[in-house]
Amino acid sequence: GPIITALVVGMVLGGWAVERVGAANDIYTYLDLFNDALAKVEGAYVEEVDAKELMYGAIRGMLASLDPYSMFLDEEAFGDFQVTTEGEFGGLGIQITVRDGVLTVVSPIEGTPAYDLGIQSGDRIVAIEGRPTRGITVDDAIKELRGAPGTKVGITIQRQGIDDLLEYTVTRDIIKVDSVPYAFVLDGGVGYVRISRFARTTTEELTKRLAELESRGMKGLIVDVRSNPGGLLTQAVDLSDVFLDTGELVVSTKGRLEDQNQRFKARTPSRYPDDFPIVVLTNGGSASGSEILAGAVQDWDRGIVVGTETFGKGSVQTLMRLRPLTKDCAMKITTAKWYTASGRLIEKPERWNGDPAGDRADAGAGADERPKPIYRTNAGRTVYGGGGITPDVVVEVDDVPEIVVDLERRGEFFEFAVEYAPAHRRATGAVDGAVWADFVAFLGRDG
Repeated sequence: GPIITALVVGMVLGGWAVERVGAANDIYTYLDLFNDALAKVEGAYVEEVDAKELMYGAIRGMLASLDPYSMFLDEEAFGDFQVTTEGEFGGLGIQITVRDGVLTVVSPIEGTPAYDLGIQSGDRIVAIEGRPTRGITVDDAIKELRGAPGTKVGITIQRQGIDDLLEYTVTRDIIKVDSVPYAFVLDGGVGYVRISRFARTTTEELTKRLAELESRGMKGLIVDVRSNPGGLLTQAVDLSDVFLDTGELVVSTKGRLEDQNQRFKARTPSRYPDDFPIVVLTNGGSASGSEILAGAVQDWDRGIVVGTETFGKGSVQTLMRLRPLTKDCAMKITTAKWYTASGRLIEKPERWNGDPAGDRADAGAGADERPKPIYRTNAGRTVYGGGGITPDVVVEVDDVPEIVVDLERRGEFFEFAVEYAPAHRRATGAVDGAVWADFVAFLGRDG
C-alpha cells in the first residue's frame, strides 16, 4: 500500500518535474536564439540600432502573435491608457480593432461625434489624415485619432456595399455619454430601453428607467443592445441579474491559471415573472457585455434574442505592469475567455486567426456558413455556439440608399434637427409632408 502509493506519487511528480524542466529548456533554447539574433543585428545592421526600440518591438511582436487584444503599452501608451480610465480626453467616440490588417470600427458610441456623423459598425478606416492605415496597430491608431477637444481629424472609410470611399471630418469632443439614453412605452404597453454601453452607473440607470416604464403600465420589454461595444464585466453581470433568479449562472471565465476560472451568478430574484415577455435586440456591433446579457437571457429562457449575430468578443484582458529602466510601461494580455451558462464560448475563433468571416459578422451581414455546434437552454431549446450569440429570430437590416449615407456622412440630418427643433418644440417626431418640405428647403440652402 504505502510503497505503491509512494511510487505512484513519485512517478506523477517526476513526470510533472520533467515536463516543467522540458518546457523551461524550450524557453531557454529560444532565448538563446533571440540573443543570437539580437547580437547579429547589433553587430551587422547597416545603421546603429536603438536597444530600447529593438526590445519594445520584440515585445510588441511577441504579443501580436497571440491574439488581437493582447498588446504592449509603452510609456506613452500606458499614460494614454491611464487618461482613458481616470481622466478626460478628446476623441471621436468609436470602439476600434484591427481585422485582417485593417483598422475596423467595432461600434460608434451614441451621443458622440462619430455616431452623429453616421459612422457604423464594420466600417473600415483605410486612412487617417490621408495616411493609409494598413498594418497599423490599435495603439498607434488611438494616438492619431485622439486630441484636444474641438480639433478636427479626417478619416477615410470603406463601407460594405458602397463602392466609393467615404471621407469624414470629425470634430473631437470629450467622450461622456449616458448608458441608457432612451426609454419609453410603445403601443400595447411594450417597453423599450436602449443600452449603449456598460459603464459604472449602467445598472443603476436601467433600474430607474424600468421603474418609470412600470409606472406607465409596461406589459413587456425590448432591451436594445445593438452596436453596444460592451464595457465593464461587473456591470454586464449586475444588469443580467435584473432578469435572472438568484443563483442562476450569468457567465463564467476560464483561463490557464486557477484564479482566472470564475463563475458569476445572479444574487437577487428576477425583477419580472417568467411569463413577462422580454426581447433583446442585437447586431454585429453588439460585443462583450452585450453578448453576456443576450446569452444569459437566452440560456435561461427569460426571453428571445432578435436581430443579427453578435460581434464575438468574449475574452478577458489583464493589465500587467512591467519593469523598464525608466518610466512605467505595461501590457494587456488575454488571460481568460467567457462562456455562457449553457457552455457556449462567446469569442469567435476567427477573431484570433484573421478569418474574413469575422469581418462579415462585424457588419451584421451574413454569418459564417460552417455548421455551428448545438447547445441547449435551461428549458431544452436549441441554441448555437461557434462564437458570438446567434439570435433566435434573425432579422437583417435593409441596405441604406447611398444618397442617405451621403447626407448622413455630411451631417445634414443632425444639422437640420439642430435647426428645426428649437422652432418646433411640440413636434411629434413623425416625418410628415411639412417636415419633408422644410428638410428639402434646408438642403437647398446648405448646397
